[in-house]
Amino acid sequence: MDLRTRRRFAALSILVVDDQIVVRQIVTTICQKLGCEQIDVASDGVEAVQMVQDKLYAVVIADWNMQPVTGIQLLRAVRTDPRLSGTKFLLMTARQDAASVVHAKKAGVDAYIVKPFSPAALQEKLLTVLA
Repeated sequence: MDLRTRRRFAALSILVVDDQIVVRQIVTTICQKLGCEQIDVASDGVEAVQMVQDKLYAVVIADWNMQPVTGIQLLRAVRTDPRLSGTKFLLMTARQDAASVVHAKKAGVDAYIVKPFSPAALQEKLLTVLA
């Protein structure tokens, strides 16, 4: 990764949302290795909704399958708040079927990544949403 890209990642404020601590740790570690310095985490969609209302994030990386607020519901909360119009949203899921991808796109997702994924795949998705 070139220095310009690394600096770009360093300036990002990222929110990682997943109900599994291991996934939160993996995604956070990958983001840190990419140079991200401003990473917050939430253990569920309820906590994340409050966090996006309190702080503007450049990117939200969230799991689809969470309770009681799913990643899609979190995405809709972000998309309906005019203050968050610039927030990029990357949805993580094990769902690979076309209907799920279409559903996420209609909800306004910027990128969709299938679990499990590699650090390179996450980097590529982040670069895509920031382009």
